[in-house]
Amino acid sequence: MRPATGRIVFLILSLFLLFSFTGNIKGEGAAAEDGDSARAESPSNKAGAINTLIQNVMTAYGGKTAVENAKSVYASGTIRAFAFNDRGTYVRYFKRYRKLRVDIKYTRSSELRILNGKRAYESIDGAPLSMVTGDRYQAMEYQYRQLDLPYGLLRNPDEISYEGKAYLKGVAVEILSINNTEGPPMKVYIDAKTFQIIKVSGYFSVSRSTMALSAEFADFKKVDGTIFPFTIINYADGQKIAETSIRDYRINPEIGDSLFSPSTN
Repeated sequence: MRPATGRIVFLILSLFLLFSFTGNIKGEGAAAEDGDSARAESPSNKAGAINTLIQNVMTAYGGKTAVENAKSVYASGTIRAFAFNDRGTYVRYFKRYRKLRVDIKYTRSSELRILNGKRAYESIDGAPLSMVTGDRYQAMEYQYRQLDLPYGLLRNPDEISYEGKAYLKGVAVEILSINNTEGPPMKVYIDAKTFQIIKVSGYFSVSRSTMALSAEFADFKKVDGTIFPFTIINYADGQKIAETSIRDYRINPEIGDSLFSPSTN
């Protein structure tokens, strides 16, 4: 499969079939992805809209302190990969700052991917870990940033812009854009009633076109004072690519740095 699809498949694999959305984007913002046009606020209201929206998101997630205190997260569950027509187990270790490990074992294959600071590594089907660069590194970097939400909204507020309001599959949302040097531009879709983050998209330049890697989040439950999505559904150009069901979250467990070191894996 990799030789036939080349660079795009490397990006999809780098996201462990999570946050996968391929194809050319025929426009900008919510209209390009969802078929609903975003209604932008007037410039004089944008700064206030951003601050109010972020405050509401923090409240929905248990408060700013609870969000800040969730510095490491262990998650485990199952994944169904529609592109591979396979199922497997999913284990994730997340730790600030910039440490991420995802270990997936399907019935016919396996993937281990690690982000450790400014370096990233991968192992396919039990092969020795090797360093990755380019698209695969950017995809892992983007996944870390996505998982760091909503905490990421508190960092570098000057990099956040207000895109306006829209409807996502019939749900009223407000949209924030995040642009910084730590990865591709992202759009964050926030439920206008619950203030839960229900979708995130990252935008990559691929072969003279733009590719958006996207994930939708549902089934939020409270865990140790904050909330997490227990269902993650991923799409590629409107097609469902994978669905991950989380069974267990653990907040601030002891996660040793050796888990993110290629020399000890």
